[in-house]
This record gives sequence, structure tokens and C-alpha cells, in this order.
Amino acid sequence: MGNRFDRWLSHGVLYGTSMAPSLIISIVTWSLLLALLSCAPDSTEGTEPPPSARIMPLGDSITESSDGMPTYRYYLWKSALAKGYRIDFVGSKRGVQNGQPLHQDFDTDHEGHSGWRADEILAQISTWARATSPDFVLLHVGHNDLCQGQDVTSTVNDVAGIIDALRTVKADVTVLVAQLIASAEPCLAQIPAFNAHLPALVAAKSMPLSPLLLVDQHTGFVPATMTFDGVHPNAMGQSQMADRWFAALAPLLETFLAAAR
Repeated sequence: MGNRFDRWLSHGVLYGTSMAPSLIISIVTWSLLLALLSCAPDSTEGTEPPPSARIMPLGDSITESSDGMPTYRYYLWKSALAKGYRIDFVGSKRGVQNGQPLHQDFDTDHEGHSGWRADEILAQISTWARATSPDFVLLHVGHNDLCQGQDVTSTVNDVAGIIDALRTVKADVTVLVAQLIASAEPCLAQIPAFNAHLPALVAAKSMPLSPLLLVDQHTGFVPATMTFDGVHPNAMGQSQMADRWFAALAPLLETFLAAAR
């Protein structure tokens, strides 16, 4: 740059151009500034992106949701974003069943499988967990088991098996276990009995390295106003589900993200 500038300055003199002293000073100043900037180290070099928490929404159609619905995952994402929490939803699926979610300005990854029972999820969860390595799992499962004639005890045992399988893949995973939302479907009359078994399961299996938390998604869930078909939550029901998840998840995220910084 210096040689080119010297030639240009000398040309101005040789060809009779008149260059004001102030202009010459400005040019020299800018030349020096550009030279310094070109040598300055990149301030972002070697820095790592801020940590994020990997969250797997896990379950059946209530987790997956369907065409034109917002999903609880959307509301949960927005709540985390509003609090400044960096989260990453993970899973082998994206979006919703049979179409697109109402909103698409969120991370749509998940592990919700419409129509699946807990035993079917148990058979695949190790594969999914190895692929995504979740830090937190939001588990809401059991509707299809009970509606398809599985008894309460076997369904609870399958939930326990899912937790064990997750820990085999990631020993320090945190699992939030939901007491199921209420339903108007007659085949789901055993939901209260199923939910009643979960506190003991969570208490017995929670570990310091891999905590379990019980999340009450049942109390205050009104199928008449919070579902579109007596079973699957509408926007109101999904928003309430997100609120319940977030109330339990927020303090965990606070601790996890602070430790990861």
C-alpha cells in the first residue's frame, strides 16, 4: 500500500496537481489506520458459542401435535427465549403430523410419535437418545397404552424402562415425567389411576446425577375447553402444558446453563 500511495503522491507532484496539506495529512492518517486494522487480531477468534441445553420432547401425538396447531413446544420455546435461555429441541422428527404447525418461528425438532404406546417408545428410545444426547427429556406418554387395553401397572413399568434406557445412553440426563392431561375419551378413564402411580415412581428412581421431576399436567386441564376432540389439546391446552413444563424446567435451565458457561 505504501509504494502505491508514494507513486500516487509523486504523480500528483509530477503532473502538476496541487494537493492541500490537509488532504495529504488525511490520506496518510487513513493509510496508517487501515494498516493497523489489517494487523489487529480478530476479537472473535477462538471464542465458543454460548452453551445451550438440549431438550427432547418425548411422547405420542400430544407431543407431536397436528396440522395447523401451535404445539406446546412452540409456547415453551417462546417462554425460554423470553427469559434468555438458550435451548435446542432435539429428536428424529420435525414439525407436526400431517402438515405444518401454526407457527414456524421456533425449533421444531421433537420425538413425538402419534399413536405410539410407551412400550413402543421404549423399544426405540436408546437409538434416538444416542443420536441426540439430550440433557433434558420431557416425557408425556400413556394415552395410547390405556386406550388400547394395556393395564396401568405395565404402562408404569414401561415408563420406568424408558427412564432406564435414557440413563444407559446418558448417565446425567434429567427427565421430567408428566402426569397425563385429562381426557373425555371413555377408554382413558384410567388416567387418574395411572397418574397416581407416578409420584412413587419418580421418588424411587430419582438420582443426584440423573434427577427425575414430576410435572402435574393433569390438574386444571379441562378437555371440554382445552382440546379440539376430547383428547388432543387445542391452543389453550397446549399453552397450559407449556406453562407447566416451563415452571419445572426454568430453575433447572438456570443452573445448567450457568454451570456450562
